[in-house]
Amino acid sequence: MTDIIKKTGFSIGLILGILLILLSSYIYFVNLALLTNVWAGVSTLALTIIFGIISIVVIKGKLGGFITFKEAFSGYFITILTGSLLSCLYLILIYNFALSPEIKANIVLAMRDFDVNLLKQNLMPQENINQTLEFYKTFDPFTIKEVITAFIKYLLRDCLIGFLVALIFRNKRNL
Repeated sequence: MTDIIKKTGFSIGLILGILLILLSSYIYFVNLALLTNVWAGVSTLALTIIFGIISIVVIKGKLGGFITFKEAFSGYFITILTGSLLSCLYLILIYNFALSPEIKANIVLAMRDFDVNLLKQNLMPQENINQTLEFYKTFDPFTIKEVITAFIKYLLRDCLIGFLVALIFRNKRNL
């Protein structure tokens, strides 16, 4: 992996991380209802993918128009890793130092209601709904372990998308 890939991925990832932090700040401190808004989640995913693609395009230009799958995926990965890591660290900070217990309780309640409504819309049996309600009685999404677990899950999801994006943007060899 060249310095061009590392530096470009890191710098674009910093911009992504700052935007994710600003978005999180808006959600947690201005409009908590967006926390369970599907379109806000889709927008965050789209933002991450767009910045990954921008990273690949910039790296491809700096490499003279030729980029391999490995180079494309590396640039995408460094970008989303940097942005997601900054966002994860920020969430750990605000969960432990900025949010009041009342706000945390409201967040858990909103998450529970969102999940239960989703189960009902998908016509799940009452047993599944009861299990979800039991789960939320002890669930604490604000622990460092939960934040890091979510970070890893989303990073894996984003890597799968990154594989597809890298396949699309790589140069094919002429045989």
